[in-house]
Amino acid sequence: MSETGYIHGYDAEERERLVAQAVFWRDRLILPGLSYRSGDHVLEVGCAVGATLATLLDAFPGIHVSGIDIEERQIATALEYFKSLGHDDADLRRGDASDLPWEDAAFDHVYIMWLLEHIPVESAQQILGECHRVLKPGGTITVTETDYDTFRTYPNDPDIEYLYQGLDDLFAQNGNPIVGRMLGPLLLEAGFSDVRNGPVGFHFFRDPANEDLRTYVGYITAFTEAAVPQMKDELGLHPSRLARGLRLLKDVPDHPMGAAGQIVFRATAKR
Repeated sequence: MSETGYIHGYDAEERERLVAQAVFWRDRLILPGLSYRSGDHVLEVGCAVGATLATLLDAFPGIHVSGIDIEERQIATALEYFKSLGHDDADLRRGDASDLPWEDAAFDHVYIMWLLEHIPVESAQQILGECHRVLKPGGTITVTETDYDTFRTYPNDPDIEYLYQGLDDLFAQNGNPIVGRMLGPLLLEAGFSDVRNGPVGFHFFRDPANEDLRTYVGYITAFTEAAVPQMKDELGLHPSRLARGLRLLKDVPDHPMGAAGQIVFRATAKR
């Protein structure tokens, strides 16, 4: 996956967004169903700045964590982040996930989140094959991917839909915005057993008792807004429609009937 294929960028704001994203999804999506034990060796493929991997380490003390990302800046930031948390022994490497630099059967668990959406399906097949290789017999893999066709808000508007469609088309140009639906067959093709894949729905609405809707919309808005220049330049989308859609999306948490949500696919399997 080249830099041009990663639509979110690598600046300081993006690093902060990834850390905040991991906090938001920690108990909702990152940790449910996991049962890692002290002493287990866990690899995150596409670890970015280390936010998700640090969440796993915090939830399962005593595990040994490794991570790989193709972008050197991500790994440098991840190393700094882990050091700030007091973890100096994480094995974080810059490298190609389709050619993992670890020996066969090196890990008890592999974790992937928000990676395969950024790459063509052929590359996803190669990566999952490598994950199968580096897992111990009986080891597990967990893969989580968004379905970008399912983003919905209320109140809705044609320009919000225009914005969402632009995001979907931008992912399709570089990767696969609906790869979550394909995880089951991809894992089977890679040689995994006990494969399961299913949708996990999220819906947030305006509620005086919490700020979940505002937090969620802020999270969605952050990476969507960052992609707007590419929607204009690479897809030729209309700037005023994108700007209006973004403004209306930001206003959703203040609407008395405001609501937003999406579907995520989560797959698990064994080596």
